[in-house]
Amino acid sequence: MTGSGRGWALALLAGAPLWGLSVPSAAQAGQAAQAAQAAAPVDLDLLEARIEAGRVEGAAEAIERWFATEGRNAARGDVLRARYLRARLLPDPDSARAELLSVAMDGGSRYGSRAWLRLAQLDLALDEPSRAAADLERLRSDHPRSAETVESWYWTARTFEARGLIDRACEAWQRAAAEGRRVGATETERLAEAASLGCAPGAPRFAIQVGAFSRRDPAEETRGRLEAAGFFSRVVELDGLHRVRLGRFARREAAESLVRRLRDAGFEPSVIPVVS
Repeated sequence: MTGSGRGWALALLAGAPLWGLSVPSAAQAGQAAQAAQAAAPVDLDLLEARIEAGRVEGAAEAIERWFATEGRNAARGDVLRARYLRARLLPDPDSARAELLSVAMDGGSRYGSRAWLRLAQLDLALDEPSRAAADLERLRSDHPRSAETVESWYWTARTFEARGLIDRACEAWQRAAAEGRRVGATETERLAEAASLGCAPGAPRFAIQVGAFSRRDPAEETRGRLEAAGFFSRVVELDGLHRVRLGRFARREAAESLVRRLRDAGFEPSVIPVVS
């Protein structure tokens, strides 16, 4: 607090007249508060709690201030923790991915498992389900007893779902629910059980169709183009037509994710209902 500000506060507490004293303006008071905040040590526990609660205003600046001050002599584990938190605040997905991967690859940090999980979630959001699946496998390999390993089965199911592998997705959701019950991870159990409702016999199913041809040859040619682009499809003969289809999905929204990737690759897909 400045000298004039301290004098004003003491005078107010003492009940003395305020005339003759320099009362700070609102702008000056705001600047003083910002200066005091900037000078205060950054508490990583409080900062992480803020980020987890979604209160990220000023968090990026606080992280950089921590690196410039406490970070210089901090323990390695704290540095990795701060880098993990910084990755969560980065607006550029490529930069965030690089930071998360660096933390995840450091197996000695307790934030390694969290970094692998965040990395998988980011890759899934970027429409990279195969890469996300590999992240989750690495999580389970490096941190088999972590809380994130239990949660990883739910996200593994999501990667199968995104690729149209509904049977494998259902298996992973069932495992996630069972693991959640075993360790008391109620949120993971709840999410997995809700997702697995689409696995019930007779539940709606969807597929993606890229073309329907009267002859087999053009259908096989389309299937080959899809395979060359990294998409595995099948040719289904139905109602006298050779239909090129991909995946089976319990949710239309999951199919639409793959549709976007197919369109980006130059194909003209559509989501269709199919018999489960």
